Amino acid sequence: MRLLAIILVLLPWSKGQRLGPPGPISSHFLDWLIAHGYERDSFDRPDVGPNGSFGGRKRGSDKITHEPVIFIHANGDAALHTQAPLATGWSRSIQYFLEQNYTESELYATTWGDAWGSGSMLDSYSTMHTCQNLIYLRRFIEAVIAYTKSPKVDVIAHSVGVPLARRVLKGGSLIGTDGNCSLGPPLTAKIDTFLGIAGPNYGLCVCQLAQTVPAWCNALDGLYPGYTCQDQLLCGYPSGSCQQENYSAFLERLNNDPTREASHVYSMWSDVDEVLLFRGMTWGKPTARIPGMNGRWISDRNGHVAMKDLTELRQFEAVVHHSI
Repeated sequence: MRLLAIILVLLPWSKGQRLGPPGPISSHFLDWLIAHGYERDSFDRPDVGPNGSFGGRKRGSDKITHEPVIFIHANGDAALHTQAPLATGWSRSIQYFLEQNYTESELYATTWGDAWGSGSMLDSYSTMHTCQNLIYLRRFIEAVIAYTKSPKVDVIAHSVGVPLARRVLKGGSLIGTDGNCSLGPPLTAKIDTFLGIAGPNYGLCVCQLAQTVPAWCNALDGLYPGYTCQDQLLCGYPSGSCQQENYSAFLERLNNDPTREASHVYSMWSDVDEVLLFRGMTWGKPTARIPGMNGRWISDRNGHVAMKDLTELRQFEAVVHHSI
């Protein structure tokens, strides 16, 4: 409860800042989804409300001149700002892109998962990188690519959404707590830029002593960081040269996969992240680091949610100018 209270205090929305544009996805996009076999996916998320999704042409004649950007939120969050305490969504980022002359037909988001309304980041991590979540996001990205007919799109993800999006883009098979599945071939050729913000790519040290409780720390498709260096007990403060071993099977396979997420890959994280903790380190390396990334930016002041909500300019620079 103390961690939740800290996060709530740090939320930028509490300062009365802009909430951004309303959703849901446009009727034109929704009609297209229904006509092309996506009706059961419910990407518009009517159960969440109007802010459960965003994007799409208002009219069939609307032109797409920028590379479309797809936003993937974290567990416990939603596509746009909602009434749940932690669900600030991508409202600020989308508003900023609109102010830079992007249109609604070039910006897309949907709410994945079903635990956003609890308002508790800890309670929402009941399941992790499951086949259900991954297939849902894979189909959404494929739908946006097909709908916009753009040669390439950009993907920006936050927190747990980062390893989820990375797996979706790399494709391949998965063994999850809800069964086995195949995501298909890599989407790399269709992705220009991938930006991962505060993603636990190498697990979380708080999960070191809790492999099964809570569920999101499990060693199959969760954030379990493993044990290593024999006498080193705390992965946040290792001494000497430590090599991470036996961590989450999902994350280990993801990080060892040489397939790139995009033509340009970037990562951002904070040294004062109250969720990643330990200056964001796992066994001596930043857990938000993405193997093979082209660049990074590290904050010394933003909390976990603020790394998404207060970095709109850097997000824009990453996808438009390939720099952060």
